[in-house]
Amino acid sequence: MIQKINKRNVGRVLGYFKRNGARETYYKIAERLKRDAEEKEYSNAFLNSRPSRDELVRQRKYEFKRPYKISILVPAYESDPVFFKQMLCSVIRQTYQNWELCIADGSKSDRVKEVVMNTIGEEYDPLVGSRVKYQKLSENKGISGNSNAALEMANGDYIALLDHDDILEEDALFQVMMILEDSAYKDGNLTLNRALMVYSDEDKVSSDSNRFFDYHSKPDFDIDLLRSNNYICHFLVVDSNIAKKTGGFREKYDGAQDHDFIFRCVEQLSPENIRHIDKVLYHWRASEGSTADNPDSKLYAYMAARKAIEAHLRRVGVEADVYETSHLGFFRVQYHNEGLKCIRMSRKKYEALSLEEIRALDTDAIMVLGENIMPLHRNYIEEFLGILSRKEVTAVGGKILYKHNKVDNVGYSYDEEGKLRPEYRGVNMHFSGYMHRALIQHESAALSPDCFMVKKEALLKYGKDLKNENCIFVSDPFIMFRRK
Repeated sequence: MIQKINKRNVGRVLGYFKRNGARETYYKIAERLKRDAEEKEYSNAFLNSRPSRDELVRQRKYEFKRPYKISILVPAYESDPVFFKQMLCSVIRQTYQNWELCIADGSKSDRVKEVVMNTIGEEYDPLVGSRVKYQKLSENKGISGNSNAALEMANGDYIALLDHDDILEEDALFQVMMILEDSAYKDGNLTLNRALMVYSDEDKVSSDSNRFFDYHSKPDFDIDLLRSNNYICHFLVVDSNIAKKTGGFREKYDGAQDHDFIFRCVEQLSPENIRHIDKVLYHWRASEGSTADNPDSKLYAYMAARKAIEAHLRRVGVEADVYETSHLGFFRVQYHNEGLKCIRMSRKKYEALSLEEIRALDTDAIMVLGENIMPLHRNYIEEFLGILSRKEVTAVGGKILYKHNKVDNVGYSYDEEGKLRPEYRGVNMHFSGYMHRALIQHESAALSPDCFMVKKEALLKYGKDLKNENCIFVSDPFIMFRRK
């Protein structure tokens, strides 16, 4: 505990206190300490989980049927020489070698250039040097402008995003290629690929590179979660045609330019085109002043993220308002009801209804509440109807609380044995949960049978068990209920 009391952490606490007050700050600190305790052994566990040297040798010898070229974009500006070299070496040491590194340097000084030249010249062979493309820009164009300059240099089949001070695992590109190889298919004489976007899990690395922490285990693609937070972030690889069709990165979203870019890629894709690798392949540098270590250091980035979400919703024709939550970089989307009507009934009555009786109901949706469930949110029906107005959503639920301020569930997810389990059961209601997901909208595998709203048309199409793979369930933890 004592070692966490330093100038940087005190500043973070004070910033949170100013925004949210004493009570929320107390619970924020308590939850942070709880997570730190649970993650105490993470760094050593991660180091022990890395591929063996024999496995890395095997990967280097592996021959892919379609060895896609991956262009890695790195925008640079007066980068720390030590961090930049570590980033550069992490690319050069990749076990999959069909890559190019596109560095667009907006620095006034030559320190980035010197690191590139010295690293290639002193430690690596000419073949590696030919894969590193370095361009000194005439001026610093900002993060988006420098990223666009790097994108213009790229001629690979896929585009990957890498920050100038972050680190890739040695097998990062190999793991991406395994997904791409598994997703390739024949269409006549053409070989195409279903995987057009791939992303991995990530964590943070300390300034001295000796400690890994804040492991981010991500779900498969979830548009509700992406509209709440840029959970995809790193390591991101996108089909080159998709990336370039977006027009690149936009300056007005600087600080959240990747979030905006991801939205414009996703809008061209279907969920089956987006694949998740559940391994940590990317380490986000937590240096002083970075958003990784101090969210308050770049407040403009969170304003840009909100604008990126709003712009995305406008492009896809969804009427909604976007609100900030108590956690920087995490948002809530309040969808407008597009005229849907709802009937509320008890769980017993719902379970007794036949499909023919449901068909006869003059309604668009049914709100089911167990006899022991009490709503805590005054406008819950209207807000549920807003989410249900989206054509892809089948049913929606909220956060259910036990007595004594504990969470019953925020939807259900599958455990490692394939069994449904209640999300965040037993967690303090004031805690935001893992990566704040007990606070923000996200997809769930199922909803509580005691509390949900469902489309009538979905019941008639799929039946009352709603186990069809096309059914999408959304949990909105902002809307709360309590068991009596």
